[in-house]
Amino acid sequence: MRHVGAIAGRELRSIFSTPVAYVMFSVYLVFSGFAFFLSLTGFLSALQQIQAFQRFDLLEQFNLNTSVIEPSLGIFSFVFLLLIPLLTMRAFAEEQATGTIELLLTSPLTIWEIVLGKYLAILVVIGMLVGLSALYPALLFYYGDPELLPTLAGLMGLFLYGAAFAAIGCLISSLTRSQISAALVTFFAGMILYLIDYFAELSLQGTSQQVVRYLGLRVHFDELVSGVVKTDDLVYFAVVVVFFVSGVRAATESLRWR
Repeated sequence: MRHVGAIAGRELRSIFSTPVAYVMFSVYLVFSGFAFFLSLTGFLSALQQIQAFQRFDLLEQFNLNTSVIEPSLGIFSFVFLLLIPLLTMRAFAEEQATGTIELLLTSPLTIWEIVLGKYLAILVVIGMLVGLSALYPALLFYYGDPELLPTLAGLMGLFLYGAAFAAIGCLISSLTRSQISAALVTFFAGMILYLIDYFAELSLQGTSQQVVRYLGLRVHFDELVSGVVKTDDLVYFAVVVVFFVSGVRAATESLRWR
């Protein structure tokens, strides 16, 4: 596994050598900033109305975490649905399209080193996006008094959500030569996992509803964003990452025999 860092560095240089990465970061900053501004504006407007009608008993229902940070992180996660397919689409599909995957497979590198190196590079970029997301709650800590632990739990949830979605995207990328196809299929797969709990609530009941809801990414993400850190949510994200990264390894290994 000593070559994982070298592969990750190569991937990061490749990602940031094109304008796509900078456009992605710019788009994310614009959308996330707008989402945070709307959440904060709504919070301030609600406080003004409470003061105008002297309904001070309602103040207990409003705080910066539930009224600003949680809605903002929810919108950030939706933007991830658009950006992560762009990040993962080239991870393996481009290597297959250009033929460089054959050079990697015939090099002294192991399959696990190739897969983990590429996935680690994507995690670094996701971590950078989460770091940018943390700037907005940081402003609230400077001017206000939100709760620290629920905020950290929400940011961790955003990272785990992105890591799980990226693992799915990497598997899809490893199964095709077309970057566009990889991005589209990853986006639709992400949308299904994002909305599957709505489908379960509308169409299913009992145990089947609980099972289908558990499969959705958003349900576990929402728990962490609300400040509730539960073992089953952490296990869910870990299982998703391990399962799909293992799938990437199997798909990459199969290329040797084609």
